[in-house]
Amino acid sequence: MKAAILAAGRGERLKPLTETRLKPLLPILGESLLCRAVRMAREHPRVDEIVVVAPGDRVAEVEAQPCMGDDVVVVGQSEPRGTGDALRVAFDAGGDDDYLVIFSDVFLARPAWRLAREMKPPQVLLAEVENPSEFGVAIVSDGGIEGFVEKPEPGTEPSNLALTGVYALPAESLRLLGSLRPSARGELELTDILDRLSRGGGLSYAVVERGMWRDVGRPWDYILAVRAALEYELEPRVEGEVHPSAVLEGPVYVAPTARVRAHVAVEGPAYIGPGVDVGPCARLRPMTALERGSKAGFSVEVKGSILLEGARAPHLNYVGDSVIGEEANLGAGTVTANLRFDGRPVKMTVKGRRVSTGLRKLGAIVGGHAQTGINVSLMPGVKVGSYARVWPGCVVSRDVPRGAEYRCQGA
Repeated sequence: MKAAILAAGRGERLKPLTETRLKPLLPILGESLLCRAVRMAREHPRVDEIVVVAPGDRVAEVEAQPCMGDDVVVVGQSEPRGTGDALRVAFDAGGDDDYLVIFSDVFLARPAWRLAREMKPPQVLLAEVENPSEFGVAIVSDGGIEGFVEKPEPGTEPSNLALTGVYALPAESLRLLGSLRPSARGELELTDILDRLSRGGGLSYAVVERGMWRDVGRPWDYILAVRAALEYELEPRVEGEVHPSAVLEGPVYVAPTARVRAHVAVEGPAYIGPGVDVGPCARLRPMTALERGSKAGFSVEVKGSILLEGARAPHLNYVGDSVIGEEANLGAGTVTANLRFDGRPVKMTVKGRRVSTGLRKLGAIVGGHAQTGINVSLMPGVKVGSYARVWPGCVVSRDVPRGAEYRCQGA
């Protein structure tokens, strides 16, 4: 049996986070989504080879990831023609065999991995979700799966069991990949193969408990995936330098080369990665993850947020329910507002449409290498593009495009 990891998605809905990296390379507590998928495949007792499908022009970038090894082959999908075509590319490269298929842009908590390790074709992994109308939903019976409904209208969902992107498929069904026809979206869909299997009556399923799976499709989904990892996976221990006056409460991980300075308060669950510098006089509140080399400096408060690699909130910042991209820098006094004044759910623009995130508290999404001046205020749900610059004193209430200069009156 082989594993096919589909990692060719470019993550348009995840911008600005994906303006500077592929979607599967977003980190979850120090490990990329892609490397999590590779590790899960390696733990399956029947998998002896792994094929990773990357964008055709980004193969070298994927091959350079630390989880790659002699058991992994990376192949390129020349055009983004859909999940069915991506799996066809993997099947052509890996050869005729049964396959464990893993979408690399989904989060699956470690306690649920045992289900994936036990999967045998033909079988799919489903997850209990609160909002089934946003997903492909299974029609289930005592004998297995009878079919699927793609994003059913609210109130008409046949179940609350969503497709997770983790499937064990037999070789005979994969031989049909070449016969797929474009869907209404103009793509070759893997769900067409699943439909054929379900009509045969032999497609079984396993169910992941609610909260242990997350489709990382939009910026707030990424935040929620990291929070799920903090809840289900964090292994509390202190390996780095912690000043005697610092206070760590609850589950906290401090990496070997991290430094927690004087008079810092950390309320877990919290992840402090390698080379991270915290304080002095800083506060990290629950559900915070500071990735490699990031900084939360003097009098900085970070709550429910992610600082990506090398991101800096050096002094007098409040970062709430936000993501700060790699190597981004927040000027002194830059704060993120994370609660609408009217208390309604925060909205965000995704691919040109204003959509409700369903979250009452959500701050800003700041792209990689962006920069803000002193005393900048970022309103709830605002996105600041990669390499953008926001001038001092500005209140940012609209999205800032990649590389743009945002100047407000008097700046």
